[in-house]
Amino acid sequence: MHTAPKRVVSAIRWEPTEEGSRIFQAAVLTEDELALDLVGYWEPRNRFSEARWGFSLKYQGYIVRAYDMARSHKNPGERGRIKGPHKHKFVSSKIYRYAYTPDPPISTANPHDALADFLKESNIELHPMLYPDMNLRFE
Repeated sequence: MHTAPKRVVSAIRWEPTEEGSRIFQAAVLTEDELALDLVGYWEPRNRFSEARWGFSLKYQGYIVRAYDMARSHKNPGERGRIKGPHKHKFVSSKIYRYAYTPDPPISTANPHDALADFLKESNIELHPMLYPDMNLRFE
């Protein structure tokens, strides 16, 4: 499902939250009309005073792929930690958020470039008319 051709079918709009971050949720369809959810968050300042963002593609509530900028992640049953921005994929019902370092990496320059990289890697087409917030900036 991750590599199957998909397209965004609803607008991506970054909506402000009470905490000062922004979120979006958009609908995605596969070629055979399976419905998936694409969600994103954008925090201008986290508890470490750093900007960060992330995205997830879900099918019936299960993560197909996700990306976040957490400092590290520990995979169950493995030694060491995944450090820095990383992706998650569904492995099994026991490890539903297996983390790995993306190759090629997802952009950390800004959320728009990161989203474009995430969509490209997930084989999701986005028509520019469905992303009116493409140039949105906030600090």
